[in-house]
Amino acid sequence: MTLRTRLGVAGGVVLAVLVAVGVLLPRTVRASQVDELDRQLRATTPIATRMASGLGPVRPGGPGPEESPLSDLYVARIDPDDPDQRDVLARPSATSGREPELATLSTDPLEPEVSTVGSVDGSGSWRAMTLPLPGGVQALVAMPLDRVDATAQRTTVAILVAAAAVLVAMGAAGWWLLRLGLRPIAEVTQVADAIARGDRSRRVRGGAPGTEAHHLARAFNVMLDEQAATEAKLRQFVADASHELRTPVSAIGGFADLWREGAVDDDQLDDVMRRIGQESARMRGLVEDLLLLARLDQGRALTAEPVDLAALAADAVLDASATHPSRQVTLHAPAPVVVEGDEARLRQVLANLMSNALVHTEAGTTVEVWAERRGDAALLAVSDNGPGMTPEAAAKAFDRFWRADPARPRAGAGLGLAIVQGIVAAHHGEVRLETAPGAGTTVRVVLAASSERPQETRNQRAGAPEVPA
Repeated sequence: MTLRTRLGVAGGVVLAVLVAVGVLLPRTVRASQVDELDRQLRATTPIATRMASGLGPVRPGGPGPEESPLSDLYVARIDPDDPDQRDVLARPSATSGREPELATLSTDPLEPEVSTVGSVDGSGSWRAMTLPLPGGVQALVAMPLDRVDATAQRTTVAILVAAAAVLVAMGAAGWWLLRLGLRPIAEVTQVADAIARGDRSRRVRGGAPGTEAHHLARAFNVMLDEQAATEAKLRQFVADASHELRTPVSAIGGFADLWREGAVDDDQLDDVMRRIGQESARMRGLVEDLLLLARLDQGRALTAEPVDLAALAADAVLDASATHPSRQVTLHAPAPVVVEGDEARLRQVLANLMSNALVHTEAGTTVEVWAERRGDAALLAVSDNGPGMTPEAAAKAFDRFWRADPARPRAGAGLGLAIVQGIVAAHHGEVRLETAPGAGTTVRVVLAASSERPQETRNQRAGAPEVPA
């Protein structure tokens, strides 16, 4: 059942309740007032009997009626042989001369029978009873129902007005709910159906600001935009990965074709095999990097053991001195900096950062490495005084397969910083990139420090400078 149908059913139930109240309440009020009038009428039986007794035969021209504005009591003596002949002894002034019709003769003087009768002339009804009197005369005692009918009529009018107000309010509320609530939801459904049919460009316009429908529409649009961005990144990722793999695959396939066609001499075979090995190693490294990123994206748990970042930094500096002996690399690690993490992955973080600092800067550029503990945080930083990066390039530095200068022969696949960010995120840490044109580049890694203290390590250097803030 749709929400619109449920609203219709709820409106129908409320309408049925209003109709029931409109029918039952006036009748209940009238019945209650009639019962009260009957009690008053029966209570006047002794008075009416005394007034009508001992006056002899009925004489229409006898004593005149006593009209009273304070009483609704009507008393008349009736000749049973000629019911049209009556002596009116008391009459309420509010009835304007109207007289009740004769009621059924009561046989029980203790509980006289009261019934509703009309008026002899004109409109209006009465509650009346006929009592037997000595000498064969009857007494007609009655009270008008004008006030009872007026009260019931006013109650009915009040109920009709209230019901009309409720229906108008319900209609306005239903229209408001449909316009602000259901219409945007229906639009979301239509857009979802269109997207399911393949139209990915559709978006929801949204409801009035500040409403749940507006929040739903905005969340739906954000979800669609993020999904489109994710699909675009995935397509770009596949295209970049295919592009990076195509070069080594083409090279290996070309060398194999040359050898199969006999175009490779014996003296060239060693060089061809060397090139095939280089390209296969390049392809293997790229595949391993992609596999690592996929595992990090899946949130696979890494090993957790005490790791001294100062020791890792010392090893990275030693490796850099061996691979780039002409470059000046300085280590600042005055004391052990212990964290809980995966040592192999943290070594890879340092290796990637060092590779970026050494490979993507010109000769003569100095590189500095810091490892220090500050409070509950462990800081690891790699800095160079190279040309730096523009804000646009820095914003894309952690994107996969992005390279600041793809034409450079030493440029890698563009996965180094992406892997760094993934590994640090898996350690619940943070990576910060600080760079500007002409101001060099600094990459800072912030991890949670461990309370464990390892034994004396080889990288402890007394009096080493602090990590720059």
